[in-house]
Amino acid sequence: MDRAGQVSTSTASVSTGAAPRPGARRRPAGPEMPDAHPHTPASRRVLVSGYSNYTQPQDLLDIFTKFGNVRIDKYNSWSATLTYSNEDEVRAALSANKRLHVYGHFLSVKPYSTKLSSEDSRPPHQPPTPKREFPLSKKKGVILEPKKIDLTGDFHTQLDNILFAVRLKMEEVQSLSLLYSDLELALQAHWPGCKAIPFGSITTGLGIKTSDADCFINIPGQYRMPTGNYVNKAKRVLQQYPGTFAEILAIPRANTPIVKLYHIPTQTNCDVTFKSPLGAQNSRLLALLLHADARLLPLAVLLKYWAKAHELTGTGKLTNYALTLMLVFYLQQAPAVLPAVAWLQREPQHAYMVDHWNTGFNADPAQFPPSANTSSISELLGGFFEYYSIFNFDEMIVCPYLGFPIKREIFKDTATVPKEFDLYKNNVLNNYVMPMRYQTAMVVQDPFEQCHNVASTITSKLALDIKTYFKFCANAYEKEKTNACQDFLKIILLQKPKLIRGKTHPEYRVNLFPRIVNTIISFDWKSVVRDMVMEIFENMLKIKLGKVEEKVNPDTKKEKEKYSGAITKPIWKRKSFSRLYNQMDLTLEERQGRITQEVINVEKQDVNVQFQLTMTYCHEPKSAVISIRLGSGDLDAFREFGKFFISVTQNWVTELLKPFSMPNCKDTATKIAETLEANNHTSEIDSDDDEEEIVLLPKSHRTTKPNGPDATDTTSSTAVSSPQSRSRAQSAMEILTDRTKNCLIIKADPQNNEPLTNNSNETTPRSTTEVVSNNTDDPSIKGADIFLPNSTENSTINTENCNKKDVTLTKNVENFFKNAESLVSSEAGASNKATPAPVATGSDVTIACALK
Repeated sequence: MDRAGQVSTSTASVSTGAAPRPGARRRPAGPEMPDAHPHTPASRRVLVSGYSNYTQPQDLLDIFTKFGNVRIDKYNSWSATLTYSNEDEVRAALSANKRLHVYGHFLSVKPYSTKLSSEDSRPPHQPPTPKREFPLSKKKGVILEPKKIDLTGDFHTQLDNILFAVRLKMEEVQSLSLLYSDLELALQAHWPGCKAIPFGSITTGLGIKTSDADCFINIPGQYRMPTGNYVNKAKRVLQQYPGTFAEILAIPRANTPIVKLYHIPTQTNCDVTFKSPLGAQNSRLLALLLHADARLLPLAVLLKYWAKAHELTGTGKLTNYALTLMLVFYLQQAPAVLPAVAWLQREPQHAYMVDHWNTGFNADPAQFPPSANTSSISELLGGFFEYYSIFNFDEMIVCPYLGFPIKREIFKDTATVPKEFDLYKNNVLNNYVMPMRYQTAMVVQDPFEQCHNVASTITSKLALDIKTYFKFCANAYEKEKTNACQDFLKIILLQKPKLIRGKTHPEYRVNLFPRIVNTIISFDWKSVVRDMVMEIFENMLKIKLGKVEEKVNPDTKKEKEKYSGAITKPIWKRKSFSRLYNQMDLTLEERQGRITQEVINVEKQDVNVQFQLTMTYCHEPKSAVISIRLGSGDLDAFREFGKFFISVTQNWVTELLKPFSMPNCKDTATKIAETLEANNHTSEIDSDDDEEEIVLLPKSHRTTKPNGPDATDTTSSTAVSSPQSRSRAQSAMEILTDRTKNCLIIKADPQNNEPLTNNSNETTPRSTTEVVSNNTDDPSIKGADIFLPNSTENSTINTENCNKKDVTLTKNVENFFKNAESLVSSEAGASNKATPAPVATGSDVTIACALK
């Protein structure tokens, strides 16, 4: 490999750290590096630009040394001046313009001139590089138009012409072995012993000229971690080979994290995954089934090309895998050509478990049941369209596992699914996987990973379009089958049906899954979520919301709140300001609010978008959905805002929920609980009931406590005095009172479920019990704003009467626990050194246990 594909030791050491990101490692603004040799002739210099702002000078030296002895005389974040020893070396470097890569960016190499040098020395506040584009990947993904294919002759002649024009040739498939070996070789430097396992359309025989290669990297067990960030690490490793891999993009937050790249030697796009070998097993199954009959592979390739030509498949649409499963399912119907997957798995010796799923099967096609189906390819293709033109997608599931349609409702209750899905039932009930999404527009069940609906991304609009195409093609077959289908392919490839188009209302949704909502401490979690959404829209995005509707569905036990809003500026265009404000020490709310205000002030473009915001709360399991829907206005602008909305909302909500989430301090809570249990036993104080709750109020909502004797009546009757512990208890309470001075716990009356203020005239042990210390004779402790509910009463708070400001958990909760732990520890240490007299220990900080 030439030196352009290598990196120096210094660069390799950098790559082992955090992933290089624009802005994350940006050099501080300041004077650029001066020209080290200002009198060097321009004819011996070249000007290099186009690299990312995290590129190091050594990276450029490693690439340009191949042309001769070179040094860097001038360097900044956007351009570099390189000097060679003679003009021949300069000409060699100039010939590599737009052909060299560094970290996936093409380099511009121009003859040096003072004018160009000054133009490229741009101020640091300007964006260093334009929006990243992937021209090679885009060019590779362009499908050959049907009108450019010879569709003359009979059906089989036309089919041969189509396959010849779009299908990958054998030598092209074989050349891809270089791609997999290059991946393996590059990644083994970081994960020794890893293996590149190809899967997808290339391995099943369905590869066409626009197909991407798919590769699973099997990392040895000693290098695997449950939360390993493999894709970002792989990206950094692959960026060290700019002569082999280009346009490298890591997508770590996808359901299946992948690295997308362009392999230069084979001119092939590739998706690299590290998650699971399930995809490889699926490909093995499809390869077996499609090669079991000579008619099937041409049929599958033709169907794939038809869907691609009409833009029915692709990102956010029907996947090629889902379309192929639909074909397999059709071929399982009587008279069947293929057996059901359950039949292939009927013998236990073929079982092969991957991620709790059985992915094994009988791979001997000679043992398949004999088929009585003698239909031609044209008849099978027409039959496919006829079958799905009348298929009841609204109620039935495409189930290749069983080989016949099943009703959606059987997955409504996991505990009652048929015995054929015992493995699915076991995996869901044991929380290995989430239940299948069976309420989408179309449901196509994966035969191995039975919880996976491979058509779940299809919208109702796209599903309607697909059904319309099925009916159109079925009608074309009905007309042409008496004519030997001579014009059948011309019609379905060159003509399109009239699609049903009503008033479109695009919608974008963000799910707050149970794993997010369950971390919220407050029992009124809906108010917390609502407040966070309001914070995002009204304060961070400067969009005023007005409440439109609130309703509860008693059947589904879901609550919905609808709000209206308007957008007048393209607030999603915030990249340049984000770079500026990310350098400042601001909270998320302050930073995003300022960025939005900057966009509003600077952006000259006006937009007109009215939208509806819907918040849906589900109680079992606890989850929420935040969606926006276009009401009226600019459709393109709303789509831009929608993409921005789904890209940032979940991360922002998660960040804003941190102060309201349970602190990760299990050990602290355990220590406090154990200490309190011991002290409760010693002092004969009942321990707290696990089901009791507390509510923290902001300081602005406190009522002034009376200073008279009434303020201490409720505690004086239950207090236990301990002179030996008076000073330490007082110190502990002063510290904790100071730490919690911004919070107050509401007293609850169990009779009327109404919160009481501290000025209530009737405060008895029946309504509330104050436990502040073993030393309640100390006047400095009596009357502190710290209360515990009576453990013998079921004291609750009417949460629906508490608004946003009334039910707020302070951001000091985690510090509160830490301080409580340190106090308990210090008291325990002090008590070990003292005489065995009654001393103050954990019960002096009993308030700590009130936080669940």
